[in-house]
Amino acid sequence: MSGRPLPASILIADDHPIIVVALTEMLKSALGQDLIFVDSVTDSDKLLTRLQSESWSCLVLDLRMPGRLISAPLLQTILAQQPGLQVVIYTGTEQPCLAHILMELGARAFVSKASGPQIAIDAIKTVIAGGRYVDATIDLDAASKHPWHQLTAGERGVLIALARGENLQAIAIDSNRSYKTVTAHKYNALRKLGLRSKDEIGHYLAHHGIDCLL
Repeated sequence: MSGRPLPASILIADDHPIIVVALTEMLKSALGQDLIFVDSVTDSDKLLTRLQSESWSCLVLDLRMPGRLISAPLLQTILAQQPGLQVVIYTGTEQPCLAHILMELGARAFVSKASGPQIAIDAIKTVIAGGRYVDATIDLDAASKHPWHQLTAGERGVLIALARGENLQAIAIDSNRSYKTVTAHKYNALRKLGLRSKDEIGHYLAHHGIDCLL
């Protein structure tokens, strides 16, 4: 036995060719040509198909690509298929609440594309070594204190359902709760977030990056 470490296999899921090329070349330079294997996909459907039959050391994931799934639902599906996969989110946003939610869902790193590819390389190296990494521009502490986290799970669920276009009666039936309970969740949640009506929910979630849950 030579004792040489196995190459790290890194899959980049991004539909921007320039980003894929830049990350690939920088990773090979940083980790060594013989110690890394890099490939890419450009949409979420192909990504999920490949993850059904292939194992990877690390996935670098853009949250919004062509395909049926994006954002948090995509991450959740990925980790359901490969629970141990080390996922680095590399996306075009700096929203702290988005980063907080995705890290809680199981991502190992979150980097804004505005910070540049070298930060992404640092994050990937950290994750491969077994660590976690959050872009310095992201204030996770502030995100953890956001009013969204003052809501109960029931209140959050009702607001998400309303933002998807569901009505209170349907939410009550689907969640096996009374109409009165669901209505109370709605008004309590609106009050805690400082919203006046359900018409403001969609904009509020998008503004804070919480629409990733839709």
